[in-house]
Amino acid sequence: MSKYLLPIALIVALCSTSAFGQNFAFSRYIMVTDTITDEDEGVTFAASTDDAEQENDEIDSLFDDDIDCGWEGAPEDQNILTAGMRFRNILIPAGAIIDSAFIIVYSHEDKTAEDVAEITIFGEASDHALTFTDDMLIDARPTTGAAVDWTVAEAWTLWEAYRTPDLTAIVQELVDREGWTIGNAMAFIFQGQNQGPSDLENAREWESFENIADPEDGGDGQNHPERVPQLVVYYRFDEAVADIPIMVTDTITDDDEGVTFAASSDDAEQENDEIDSLFDDDIDAGWEGAPEDQNILTAGMRFRNIPVPQGAVIDSAFITVWSHEDKTADDVAELMIYGEATDNAATFTEDALIDARPSTISTVDWTVAEEWTLWEPYRTPDLKAIVQELVDREGWTIGNAMAFIFKGQNQGPSDLENAREWESYENIADPEDGGDGQNHPERVPRLTIYFSSGLPSALWDVYPKAERLRVFPNPAGKQQVSIQLENEKPAMIRVINANGQVLQQVYTEWNKQVEISTTELPRGIYVIQAQQGDRLFVEQLIVQ
Repeated sequence: MSKYLLPIALIVALCSTSAFGQNFAFSRYIMVTDTITDEDEGVTFAASTDDAEQENDEIDSLFDDDIDCGWEGAPEDQNILTAGMRFRNILIPAGAIIDSAFIIVYSHEDKTAEDVAEITIFGEASDHALTFTDDMLIDARPTTGAAVDWTVAEAWTLWEAYRTPDLTAIVQELVDREGWTIGNAMAFIFQGQNQGPSDLENAREWESFENIADPEDGGDGQNHPERVPQLVVYYRFDEAVADIPIMVTDTITDDDEGVTFAASSDDAEQENDEIDSLFDDDIDAGWEGAPEDQNILTAGMRFRNIPVPQGAVIDSAFITVWSHEDKTADDVAELMIYGEATDNAATFTEDALIDARPSTISTVDWTVAEEWTLWEPYRTPDLKAIVQELVDREGWTIGNAMAFIFKGQNQGPSDLENAREWESYENIADPEDGGDGQNHPERVPRLTIYFSSGLPSALWDVYPKAERLRVFPNPAGKQQVSIQLENEKPAMIRVINANGQVLQQVYTEWNKQVEISTTELPRGIYVIQAQQGDRLFVEQLIVQ
């Protein structure tokens, strides 16, 4: 047996573990930023300033049905065409390892292979890119050190999908920035190059957010959201943290007070079998035990846009709340916390009880038996079992919402206040308690999750000098899987199953990226090896 093949016993051990090293996939389309009314046509439509084009030194359009990029070389009218595309709410943690990244665009016009467009792609070198405006040129934005040349020299067919070269270096530079945070925005600049006088159309046109399938081209005259530019990133990470506050859902006007304020139905409370409040300055949970008026108080809190991918390993999770009232250690509140067993929890309403929602199998008891001081933070016990159950659901997708139910327990008759009160989204620092009468966003309940991709440490125990191989997508279905090598030197690539059998062996040279097929592989866990001279690269591959 080759010294580079894993021992059978180790492969079996690796394939039976519950922690996998894996890639995660993230994709984001350009999204709406504006609503435009065309008075001449009498129509209102969604639009976006997150894609734009520039001709020479002038913004050409923020709202158009296509984006042009490249070079117009007619001797009497030569123009460099630059495009910008911004993708918001990128749910990739700081320091993630980017395995592959590219943008998919859809052709807005047939092009021949002779219409060669020479484009250089940069990222905007900022922590959180802003949308495009008429006041600033696209190519005036600061650019990443990493750049990718895109020479488009293939025929394009109307409304077909095409993708850029690999943008890994650009995306890696952005998520490695000191100020990068989950949820920030990335912008990409497509700079056309001066190709000299030409009678050819050395530019490419792709569908914008406001794309219209022109009837003159055989279209239906409608927008097609499936043709909006899309960023796709495959990545992995060692450890990440997500910190998500309850967020606004409503704007409420109080006619008596003459004020309008932001509110949220993502926190709510229930007294016995009745919704008590969706909009209040505090949330109560626990038990009211006065003999003449005994009440179970149940609270619900929902957190949206969770940036944790399906199958991530949850290392710890907790919710932080800020006390709305002083409590003594004698005011013991017995709470049971569970998650709502759905893929994407909806906000709370007056039409459905909080405790009528389906419950996760995992629950956590929270006996609050400590003194609480007004406006101080307190955290729940570890909720990782609940969060793990939710992100392991088949229908869980990054960006979904989680809801948690805090169920008060019947503690019997009592003269104590066996309940705790914490700040809601609409919290007010009551002047009667020494407050300023204002909302305090820093006191809104927050969900904090520490998570990782579950790296296969046993692999490195056996091969301490081995390097990690980039394999994506991973997990994979019945498809082509890409193996990214460090260089173009000759390499031997092997796919090994749990019995130590080499199922595929591919020799390659002068190729930095190699494709292998998983269509014939049964579901399971495999080891991928790549040997280049004295260097050995390994990775697990999960086939689903």
